[in-house]
Amino acid sequence: MVKPVTKQTEADPPATGATTKPKSKKMLFIIIGSVLVLGIAGGAGWYFTKGDKHDSKHDKKAEKSSEHIKFIALDPFTVNLQRETADQFLQIGITLKIDQPDLEEKIKQNLPEIRSRLLVLLSGKYPSELTASQGKKKLVNEIIAETEIVLGLRTAPAVSHTIASAKSSVASSVESTSSVEATNSEESSDTSDSKAEAAKPNGEKEKSIVDVLFTSFIIQ
Repeated sequence: MVKPVTKQTEADPPATGATTKPKSKKMLFIIIGSVLVLGIAGGAGWYFTKGDKHDSKHDKKAEKSSEHIKFIALDPFTVNLQRETADQFLQIGITLKIDQPDLEEKIKQNLPEIRSRLLVLLSGKYPSELTASQGKKKLVNEIIAETEIVLGLRTAPAVSHTIASAKSSVASSVESTSSVEATNSEESSDTSDSKAEAAKPNGEKEKSIVDVLFTSFIIQ
């Protein structure tokens, strides 16, 4: 008896070979994508880790330098200024900023000489020299220079005290004095700054007064 031949309908499952190819391609794409993701994640982790190490080194260096910074406040100064229109005096508070620990003891040991030099410097000033911000910045450089001379960090003064005595012969009136002082202040500022750099030994550039802070500044 002959058996009937059954035809494969559309509902019947497809052959095994047809299902294997799409699944293998899909798995290949998944593997490639996973490798790319892992590679990108690893690269990003390496970059940020390296950046964190660099930042931490920078922070430690800044922290180490800030540990040595100290502020040494000097007793306030009250000096008579050079006469222009009337007798005037200056009341000023000065604080030295240093980043070398050994300088603190040196400053304390030589404080009388430092105060003496600063008194001479301040008393040679005219009121018009100190009213503008440029005059105050110049005074900062001069105070640093005079202090470093006492500490042995400079070999010659950055301030020429003959400038102050020469100015007294020029002042004949209020207007002329103001204009002459402004001009002389600008010219002497450049000259004294250049002398200050020349007078400082190369070996002492790392050891110096960092800055001068004015805690009070009153002209009356």
